Amino acid sequence: MGRIACKAVLLFACFLALTGCPRVGGTKVFIKQTSYNPSFETANLSAYRGKPLYFSSVTNNAANTSIWGYYSVDSQYTYEAAPALQTYFWDCFIKSFNRIGVKTLANPWDPGTQTAPELQIVLNSVSDQKFVFSVNLLKPGESTFQKEFTVETTPAGTADPTKLEKRGYRLVDDAFMSMVTDPGFRKAFLKK
Repeated sequence: MGRIACKAVLLFACFLALTGCPRVGGTKVFIKQTSYNPSFETANLSAYRGKPLYFSSVTNNAANTSIWGYYSVDSQYTYEAAPALQTYFWDCFIKSFNRIGVKTLANPWDPGTQTAPELQIVLNSVSDQKFVFSVNLLKPGESTFQKEFTVETTPAGTADPTKLEKRGYRLVDDAFMSMVTDPGFRKAFLKK
């Protein structure tokens, strides 16, 4: 009986080594796109008002995340989104574009997608202190802007789940603002 249990433990250990042990944060912080409300200042973003944008995709290529969320640097917290992390960022960015007056088109068959700039975002790395993402802005027939953005913030300094949730939403605000206030992005987006 002992030999079978030993083999089972060894087999399980090999399984974990081959498939990778999932990172587990101690406390879950639920971030919801339905609860996200952009809180950034819009005064310097009026040039975007009324412009169309076909927001085609957010892709999660971040090896330090799961399909559902991202982690604090010390692995004490898991910021969990539903239904998926890439959908969370996609929905939050749409809300942010709507806040500055951009007419966001989300379906390829929507009228205007053939002439509107197309935005693709790739999540490269996400933690509670550092968010790295790539932006590809295309105009019909050409890529007009590509850049990797990095947003960094200080350690949380709190264990309060409500404050950590708000911190997760501020990360989206900071990422969005770093993109739309970038002179290269702005020029490419507004170019006729």
